This record gives sequence, C-alpha cells and structure tokens, in this order.
Amino acid sequence: MHLIITEKNIAADRIAHILAGKTYVEVKKDGGVSTYSFNDTVVVGLRGHVVEVDFEPGYTNWRSEVNTPRSLISARTIKAPTDKKIVTLIQKLTKKADHVTIATDFDTEGELIGKETYDLVKAVKPDVRVDRSRFSAITEEEIQTAFAAPAELDFALAAAGEARQLIDLIWGASLTRFISLAAHRGGKNILSVGRVQSPTLAMMVDREKEIEAFVPEPYWVLTVDSNKDGEPVLARHTTARFTDVAIAEEAKEATRAPLMVTEVKEGSKVDRAPTPFDTTGFIVAAGRLGFSAANAMRIAEDLYMHGYISYPRTDNTIYPRSLDLNGVLKTLQKTELSSAVIWVMANRRPVPTQGKKSTTDHPPIHPSGAATRAELGDERWKIYELVVRRFLATLSPDARWMTMKVLFTAGNEPYTTTGATLLEAGWRTVYPYSDATEHPLPRFAVGDSLPIEQVNLDRKETQPPPRYTQSRLIQQMEELGLGTKSTRHEVIGKLVGRKYIEGNPLRPTLVGRAVIESLEDHAAAITRPDMTQTIDAHMQQIKERKRTRDDVVTESRAMLNRAFDELEEHQSQIGEDIMGRTVEEMILGPCPVCGSDLRIHHIRNSSQFIGCTRYPDCRFNIGLPLTQWGWAIRTDTVCPTHHLNHVRLIAKGSRPWDIGCPLCHHIESNQETMVLIPSMTEEILGRLQQHHIYTVHEVADAPPEALASAAEISSTAAEHLKSEGEAVLGLLRLRSELRKFVRKQVPPRRGRSHAKIMKHLHANGINTIADLAKADPTLLRTAGVGEKEVTSLLMQAKEYCNDKTLRAIGVPAISLKKYYAAGIQSPEDFCRYHPVYLSVKTGISPDTTFRHAEMVCIAQNRPVPRKVTRAMLERGRAELLTIPGLGETTIEKLYSGGVIDGMTLASADPAALASHSGIPLKKVQEFQSRLPGSSQAS
Repeated sequence: MHLIITEKNIAADRIAHILAGKTYVEVKKDGGVSTYSFNDTVVVGLRGHVVEVDFEPGYTNWRSEVNTPRSLISARTIKAPTDKKIVTLIQKLTKKADHVTIATDFDTEGELIGKETYDLVKAVKPDVRVDRSRFSAITEEEIQTAFAAPAELDFALAAAGEARQLIDLIWGASLTRFISLAAHRGGKNILSVGRVQSPTLAMMVDREKEIEAFVPEPYWVLTVDSNKDGEPVLARHTTARFTDVAIAEEAKEATRAPLMVTEVKEGSKVDRAPTPFDTTGFIVAAGRLGFSAANAMRIAEDLYMHGYISYPRTDNTIYPRSLDLNGVLKTLQKTELSSAVIWVMANRRPVPTQGKKSTTDHPPIHPSGAATRAELGDERWKIYELVVRRFLATLSPDARWMTMKVLFTAGNEPYTTTGATLLEAGWRTVYPYSDATEHPLPRFAVGDSLPIEQVNLDRKETQPPPRYTQSRLIQQMEELGLGTKSTRHEVIGKLVGRKYIEGNPLRPTLVGRAVIESLEDHAAAITRPDMTQTIDAHMQQIKERKRTRDDVVTESRAMLNRAFDELEEHQSQIGEDIMGRTVEEMILGPCPVCGSDLRIHHIRNSSQFIGCTRYPDCRFNIGLPLTQWGWAIRTDTVCPTHHLNHVRLIAKGSRPWDIGCPLCHHIESNQETMVLIPSMTEEILGRLQQHHIYTVHEVADAPPEALASAAEISSTAAEHLKSEGEAVLGLLRLRSELRKFVRKQVPPRRGRSHAKIMKHLHANGINTIADLAKADPTLLRTAGVGEKEVTSLLMQAKEYCNDKTLRAIGVPAISLKKYYAAGIQSPEDFCRYHPVYLSVKTGISPDTTFRHAEMVCIAQNRPVPRKVTRAMLERGRAELLTIPGLGETTIEKLYSGGVIDGMTLASADPAALASHSGIPLKKVQEFQSRLPGSSQAS
C-alpha cells in the first residue's frame, strides 16, 4: 500500500482526486479522521503539527520557588501528540504500507511537520520506504510532476524549524512568566514577552515616542494663481519651503505681474511594471485594499488549498524558468478577467519583471487555477483578482509618461510648475491598484506672458512621522530580519490579541508601552532586534548544514541567561514600574457622583464592569458585557459631555465593539426600560438622570424621600413611582429569563439577531416564557424564527413552564424525572390520568402517585381522584383478569381511564372510556357485558 500524508485534510482530498484521475476515490472516517483511498493508495491529512514541544512535568506551577522562570531556560523538553486519533491512524496505516510519501507544505514549518511524521512512521515500521513530495501549487500538473519525481526529506531544514520551535518556547515561556509574576498579572491578564514580538512592539513604542516628542516647525509656501488661455495654472516659488516668514513676505512683495515663461523642459519618464509578489509584497498590496495581514494570509492559504493560487509563503520575486507562463495565461482566459488576459497576450513584454530576491523553494505568488466571483464570494475574489492582476502586470509593458517643467519669473522672483500626461498606460491597463493621476499642462513657449490673479502665502507645519500600518510594519520587520515570511503576520496578531497594540494605523496601548519601557530600562537587549537577528542568522546556517540544532539552541540559552542577569537584579523595580504604568490604562475619567476616578474592573469569572475608585463610599457603577464578547479597554477618544474616555471591547478574531462613552451608553441603553414605568415623564426622567439615577433598579431601590427630592415630586407620587419601578423591575427579570431561554434555543444568524427577535416579541406582549408557550406560531415566524425552530421553541417553552409549575406545586425532581421518562409531561396529565396508571407507567408507588396527583389537582382546581390502596389495587386487578379476553396490556389501558376493578368498569361510560383508554368501544362494551351480574352475562 502507498500511504500519502498531507498537512491538512483539504489538501489530502484534492491531491487524492488529482492522483486518482478517473478512478473512484473512496472516502472513509477512521476515528473521526477522513481517509481517501483509490487503487492501492490511501491519502490522509494532518491538522498541522502532529506533536508539540513542552517542558517536562513539574513546571506548570508559575509560583514555584524551585522551578523559577529562569529555570525554564535549561529545563528539559518533551514531545507529546497534538491529536492522538491522527497519530494512531498514521501508525495503523503505516503498518500496512510498503511506501510512505510525505506531502506537507514546502517550507521550514512543513518540513518540520514532515520530520515529525517521519519519526512516527519509522517508530512502527523502521524499514518502510519514505520519500518527500514538494510542490508550489495544488494543481494537476504540479501534483503529477511532484509525485512522479519524489525527493528525500530535508533533515537540515527540519532541524532549523525545530530549533526555532524550541527557542521560541524557551524565550517566550521564561520571559512571559518572569514579567507577569513581577507585575502580579495572571490568568487572561498575563504579560506576554517573546523573542520576535518584543522587538516588534518596541519599534511601535519608539515610533510613538517620536510622535510625542515631535515639535512641529512652521514653514511657508508661496504660490501664484494664473491662467493660460483660460486654463488655470498654479505656479509655486522655487524655494519650496520658506522657514523665515520675513523672507517669505519679502518674496511675496517682490512678486509682480506678469508671470513670464523663461524656460520649458519637456521629457518622458518610464513607469516600470511591478515585480512579482513575494509574501511581504502581497500583504502590503492587500493592506491597501483594506485587508489585515492575518486576514489576507488566511484567504491566500485557502485559495492555495483549493488550487487557485500558488503557495503564498515565499521570498521569491523572480519567476523560475520551469514556470509555464503561457499555461497560466491560457488558464486565466477561462475567468472573468479574460479581456485583461487577451490584452497582455497581445502586448506582452519580452521578459517578465524581476525583483531582487530569488529562492529555490517556491516561485512568486501567482494564479494557478481559474475561478469566478460567484464560486469564491466577494472577499476571496478580491484577493484572487489582486494576485491575477499582479501576475498580468509583471508580463505587461512599462508605462510611459510625458513630463513638462516650466520656469517663470514674476518681478525678480522665480516660480515653476510641473505636469505629466500618460502616453502609454502599459501595465496600468490591467493593474488598477496603483494611482496614476495625470496633471496635464497647457502648451507653453518661452516669452509667454501670463496674468497673476492672486499671490498666496500659506503657513504650514511639519508633520510627525506616521504610525505603522500592518503592511508597513511587516516591511520593517523584514528589513530588520524579525520573524519569517510565515510568522510576521502572526506576531502582529499576537500583539493585538495581547492588547499591546490597537487601531489602524497601529499604536501601542498603555500596557504594551509599559512592558517595553520597563524592559528598555532594565534589559534593553530583549527589545532590540540584534539578538533575534543573530539567532535567525544562525538558524539559516542550520539549513545550510553549517551549524547544528543543538549548537544554536545552546547559544540562545546563553543569550537568555545574560538577559536574566539584568532582569532578576531589577525584578521588583520592573514589577512596580509596570504596575504603576498599567493602572492608568483602566482609568476612564471622573465619577459623575463624587468626582473620583472611574476605572474598568475585570473579574476572574469573566465579568467586567466600571466602578468608582472610592468604593464602598461611592457605589456608582456601570455594567459591561461579559469578556466572552470582548475584553474592555479604554481608547483615546474622550466624551465632551461626561469627560470620560470611550470604551472598546476587543476579542481575538472579531471586529472591535466600540461602546463609546460608557455613561452615554449606560443612559441610552436604560432609557428604553425607564419609560416602561407608567408615571415616568420626560421631565422626571431628566431630573433623575441629573441626580445620577439612570436605571429601573435604582428607582426601585431608592428611598421615596430621595426620589421625591431628585424628581421634584410629592412624597405620595414618589412612593407610587417606586412601586411602579418595582413592578417594572419584576417584568425586566422575566424578560431577561425569556431572552436567555430564546438565546439558548435559537442561534443567531445574518439579519436575525436576538435583540431583533426580543423586540418583536415584546412589541406583541410576549414578556415571559409562559407567554411564549402560548404564542401564535405565525407571530414567531414573522420575528424571523424558522418553521422547525418555531415548533421546537414552543415545545421547549411548554416543557419549561410545565416543569416549573410541577416543581412549584411540590412534585420532587427525582419523581419528575420518572414521570417525564414515562411521557407524563404536564399538570394536565396528572389530572387526566388516574394515579394507579401513573404508578404502573413510572414504577412509583400508588400512595406516592396519589399524593402527587392530589397536590396537582388541588393547585389546578380539579377534582381529586379517589385514593386506592395497594390491597384495593391487587383485588381489583384479580377481578378484571377473571373477565374473558382481558389481559395485562388491557388492564394498563383501563387504568388510564380510571378503571381499577369490576365496579368502576361497570359504572364507566363506554364511549368516554374508549376515548380515554384507546380500547375500541365494542371491546369496552363486551368487557362490561361479561362482568358477573350484568344482564348479558346472566
């Protein structure tokens, strides 16, 4: 058997179908893992790494006095399976195989995953043949070629990946643990420090300091407005910036009409076509379209897996000779961009453009398959189109511009203007993402005299350096050698996730800045790129077989020990420094009640709120959504009304939720419920808010005299208002219970939020689960609830209400469990069925079922059934069994109709008993006729 192992399941699926050709591919599940079989071949996909590296047992206690953060530097590491089901399946299939091909991604990470898989394979079958298949696109041609000429696993490349894995674990774990403990941070609030992320964060902190330290300097720009044959002309002084206003004023005064043309320079300029995409170039281009680095790479990875583009992690900017450019163009003719493809084929440059970087692993990112907007969707199509158009641009001719520069004099002052006209669009015909603004000028000749309409002297200021965008930061990381093409966007994602940076463009948060500034003061080497550059250079030497993995890991441990010498010497200072700086990140501004600080509080049970720092003397607080909706942070925007910083909720993988001013949000979100109080007028509401009474709960909780004073109403009116508040508060609690119930039963979907559903229900008088249980299904459907969901929701609501009613009556939970299992669901069932029947169906004793039925019937104002003892039941059962044709099954049905003996059978109404028990009417009459003493029996 030939076993092929890929990095992901989607790759396994595609590769299996490509290699199988027209042969049927059998898809099976083994332990929840998909396998794809054809002929004598089985293809299986991993889920990334099959093993993970961690420290040996004994290092989980962060506060251990023995295994300190520094001890992690020299701690032994172990490997453990990441997914035991996959590992078990790989080894089970290996035992049946005589040939194994590793087909993971062709990069450092993929080679390491391949090496991990190789070890698992060899552990169970040392003599099995193992080879390696490498490809840059999951297309038929690439896959067939790769599997026709397999290679050997690159153990040096895998060793470099393993070295990076170990070093990042050791550095990240030891430094994160040290800094977090020093600053007394734990749980979700730890302070992460890493070999690459810390220098990257330091770059943004340094840039922020530059911006803050920047002192704008004034300068003046002198221009004149004129026209040539009716076409407006703007000429600027040849001194582009005057730094002395007096000199600028002199030049303005010396400017006299006419504006005379003294020289005309015409020329042309070649506008080079762009070079092929490497990973960084792609991320930068996608960033201009509004994609974050992580999102752009996620989509590119997906397009690669489906065979639409080549492997998106590459440093190469030169197409290899082996790449069939004509074949790619032919494929692209099947897309919606065919007109652009045809233009390129007709105007193709002799040689594609080239960048400065050439590698042997993967070609530049290029299209590899035809796709349509309909099958990809808008977001994926934008990325696909970007890759296609960039590829077409690299095969297109350069653009050409005609340029003109005109020199003037006005009095004795020199002026100039420039223009440009696009002569040949070239590559810009197919690549619309780069600005090509034309500035045509009218025709000029030396000696032309132009009028001066206005002389302008504008004061301007120099600007601080800009903050980094994600794409610009990735470029800077690449220039400094921080991270790799595969990890740079992930590093930025971690910094955002750790709440160290925010916004677009990016800026450090207070906590991110506090960590870096404290490290810079006491262990600056950690925040500078030098050490990381050195380690990465040495890992490159592992790939080139010039150094070993152990050598480089040992060297990095020595570097980290030197850093810890500085850290441990200043541990208390670092902790105090970070704690002092990070307290400020939670302060929002003045408390509206007492004027002290309001701050964000995060509680361990995922709760968070805003409270006054003078608690318990001041109890003012504002609730916030649970942290599952996002971690609350403050932003720099300040409310002009309440002078509070705005609040934002951030959650990994989701868009930020901007709450805005917390007090404005608090007032607005509670206003809708406050007006539910019948006596609440707009004037009273305004007065209460002025006295910081914002919620129904606060109205219900306030002493009447305080309400009277705040609302400027009588004591009687205040007591009435308080009473109404208490009633509305009860209603809100019931609504909250209903909202939780609906949220649990009905999942949200696009265009249908729980808030919309609840608003519709409340508008139609459905405020409780009991109301819901009686609701018209049509009403629920108009709220956006699906047909099947309506049925389920109503059933669940009825069951909930029945359960609540029966528990309130006093039926024990352990008995209810038995009743429900027997199909006895509602109070009506307890009143409908005789206690004897309840006993037979549930196994509960007749005395107990009678007691339960008695309680329910009394509560429901229904007649209480006659009590039957066990002796009476046995005697009656014996009587009934003497009737010819009446057996045990029929007795149970008779019990459901209240018939327990001959007397109750004789007195029963035949039609009613037939309806209740399900026994045919004729049969009931036969049984009655066969009773001893009946007229027919005699």
